[in-house]
Amino acid sequence: MRAVKGSDNFDELEKTISEIEKSSFVPSSERNDLLIKGWENSVEQFLEDGILDATEEKRLAEFKGRFALSQSDLDRNGELTKTVKAAVLRDVLNGVIPQRISVEGNLPINFQKGEQVVWAFSGSEYLEYKTRREFVGGSRGISVRIMKGVYYRVSAFKGHTVENTERVHIDTGWVVITTKNIYFAGSQKSIRIPYTKIVSFTPFSDGIGVMRDATTAKPQIFVTGDGWFTYNLVTNISQL
Repeated sequence: MRAVKGSDNFDELEKTISEIEKSSFVPSSERNDLLIKGWENSVEQFLEDGILDATEEKRLAEFKGRFALSQSDLDRNGELTKTVKAAVLRDVLNGVIPQRISVEGNLPINFQKGEQVVWAFSGSEYLEYKTRREFVGGSRGISVRIMKGVYYRVSAFKGHTVENTERVHIDTGWVVITTKNIYFAGSQKSIRIPYTKIVSFTPFSDGIGVMRDATTAKPQIFVTGDGWFTYNLVTNISQL
């Protein structure tokens, strides 16, 4: 980990690793695991302040290249994705449109002219608030004896309407963040929300809620799995 965070090249580290392998008979598979673990620990150290600066990003990339670590290896615990997200946020905060992701296959979205994809979340849930109404009440009264063993009940019924608002799962699909809009594309529901039509954002631990600028609008919620990143990305990209 110290080697990743340092400023020297990795010649000395590679020499030390080779010596340990020879003297301790460490298999190559274990060597690779230790390198990956060192890279992951360095990512956590770099991201303690919530920011991955350009120097730190470059150092991680050099380490990855020097020891031929694959993307799948480095993302086995999601650490590579964390570095990309941090770099994307850095770009946005610096007023730069990020161009760091590529999506395999075609997204089921008809993008607008000049629009650029910034991030895409697969397997995301789209929720809406629904109001359910029901009529509840009860009866009360007295029983009047007419004859032995026969009673007649005099009662009144009073009721009222109760409204309950709850989140309802509408569909599951792609949430795509672009330079102009937030998109959701599922098998049953597809929507586009321009940033210019959003009046507020609400952060959640696992996603984000938005409120449109409309008289009858209700909050719309996108569950992406990473609320902190989604909220910071959308609120800042909407200002560019």
